[in-house]
Amino acid sequence: MSGNHFGSSKHLIARFAISLLPSKENKETNKFLTLLNPDELRLFEAQNEFDKRHSFRNVKKLHALIKAPDPDIIIACGLHDVGKVQSGFGIFGRVFATCVATIVGLHRVDAWTKNNPNSITRRISTYVHHPEIGAGLLSEARSNLIAVTWARDHHKRLEESVLEPSLFMILSKADRA
Repeated sequence: MSGNHFGSSKHLIARFAISLLPSKENKETNKFLTLLNPDELRLFEAQNEFDKRHSFRNVKKLHALIKAPDPDIIIACGLHDVGKVQSGFGIFGRVFATCVATIVGLHRVDAWTKNNPNSITRRISTYVHHPEIGAGLLSEARSNLIAVTWARDHHKRLEESVLEPSLFMILSKADRA
């Protein structure tokens, strides 16, 4: 994991505030749902409402950035955070997990993956590792390679990702919606 795993404080505060706001479905978000295979749709539906709203905002932003994006890119954009569900945290649990991980360091959080599955430290580790977990879930759901790769790489820096750089930048901009 990179040292810039969570993004800036400004990004985190904005994401927290935006997660509390409603996001209306529109033709792009409705089309996004029709692109999903049954297993991907189950992953999407398992998310909290605020994660679904985040997915919809990302898809809307993607459509604002690219005219008629490829369906594989739309799916990647909308499903990149599905691994967060595994931690069982809501908004405030995620804020707590992010603060703890930032204070103790990612190297210590990595060691917590071996802790009791019901422990708070294991849940924090699961939340921090949601990119890898989400990539695994999407792979099991037979999602496309871009979706699996973006789920895994969305907290990485451009030079750490195997995605084509312009695609990485577009998906990163959409994720900031």
